[in-house]
Amino acid sequence: MWAKPAKVDWKNLYYKMPRPEIQHHIPPGPHRVLDVGCGEGIFGESIKQLGKAEEVVGIELDQYAAEAARSRLDRVICGDLETFDWDGLGLAKGAFDYVVCGDVLEHLKDPWDALRRLSTLLKENGRLIASIPNVRHWSVTLPLLFLGAWNYAPRGILDRTHLRFFTRRTACRMFMEAGLQIERCDGLRFSKKDRVIHLLLLGLGPEWSSPQWLLIGYPETQSVQK
Repeated sequence: MWAKPAKVDWKNLYYKMPRPEIQHHIPPGPHRVLDVGCGEGIFGESIKQLGKAEEVVGIELDQYAAEAARSRLDRVICGDLETFDWDGLGLAKGAFDYVVCGDVLEHLKDPWDALRRLSTLLKENGRLIASIPNVRHWSVTLPLLFLGAWNYAPRGILDRTHLRFFTRRTACRMFMEAGLQIERCDGLRFSKKDRVIHLLLLGLGPEWSSPQWLLIGYPETQSVQK
């Protein structure tokens, strides 16, 4: 007998992601990490267990997720990133080795301003790592081009809670306008379809086969030291 598939709680799943693709870019060491949009603290807990962080501070809007994260992270700040009194948070400029924004910037009204503020929290040799959905992905562009469709969904690139949309070029520009030099911008491919399309395009079309960009930036002052 056919049974209706169980409804997936995407919101709850979002708060529990360990983000191994981001973990990969943090080397072992006693790092101080700021996890923006930390959810329930699964990512932060994972990098501590792997010896990649000595202290993880989280910022989370959802109060229930923030409460769960407090049992995993060293400190959790619950509130809206865009309405914070930054001077009263106790987050000193130049205090963090890594600032991580995993699928966060696209949810903000003014991600450009938030990124500028967050970049000031990096140490001189620090790195800001962000994953950002790619609106040029085939799953968005093909329905738009051939069907005139722009359909929001519970998750993914056209998540109903996304306020801003980026391509590779505009995401990189946002980083540079925040005073960050681009160290790398990699296309992330999670599904078999994405990998097949990438192969069919002979690796020449990551803008269409990558649902997300993973960007790593460092403060402009470092360029003088290189």
